[in-house]
Amino acid sequence: MKTVHLPKDVKVVWRDSYNKKVHVYQNGSDQPEEQHQFYRGRTEMKRNLLKPGDLSLTLKFPTDWDRGTFTCTVYNREGNILMKKHVYLKVKVQQVVEVDSGVESVLLPWKTTVQLPEDVKVEWTDSLNKKVHVYQKGSDQPEEQHKFYRGRTEMKRNLLKPGDLSLTLKYPTLLELIHDVQNIYQPAVHRGSGTSFMKPEPQETTGSVWN
Repeated sequence: MKTVHLPKDVKVVWRDSYNKKVHVYQNGSDQPEEQHQFYRGRTEMKRNLLKPGDLSLTLKFPTDWDRGTFTCTVYNREGNILMKKHVYLKVKVQQVVEVDSGVESVLLPWKTTVQLPEDVKVEWTDSLNKKVHVYQKGSDQPEEQHKFYRGRTEMKRNLLKPGDLSLTLKYPTLLELIHDVQNIYQPAVHRGSGTSFMKPEPQETTGSVWN
């Protein structure tokens, strides 16, 4: 965003197309309790954004559901608007999976040639950040996945050798089939320490206009 001198008591609010609070910054720190639960843990702003005058927002793990116009509004202590900017987010779908309703299972593909460490942890999550499937220490971890998906997912027994992290979802519902087409399932790989190790290619964001 524009470089300007901002007062110390400034309040910055990012909202999405549905007026949900994506991120709130006030009194020199983030206010996660004010943001909508859909965005908690997925947003980040600079720690000291007043000095460089950079109000940019980083949105983690974007999906097709995040597509739309995001609005950043800056308020002073009295609640008056100092500045505002609109940014249009376009999420590029990496891969489309199309299946017919009534099928017994659907394959969500992800193949890689990267050599994975033995202590690798693989997590598949849906758009609501629910854990669809968790693989760690050479075996599945059903106690970590959301109860909605228990008994309905499957990965290869020894996925490290072929580099195939694809997930099979059994008995998909109509809503899930729609979600598959929108590519809302997000795979991620972590090292044993929990640090992010590898993800699919990042989805691109394009476009921004001033209000």
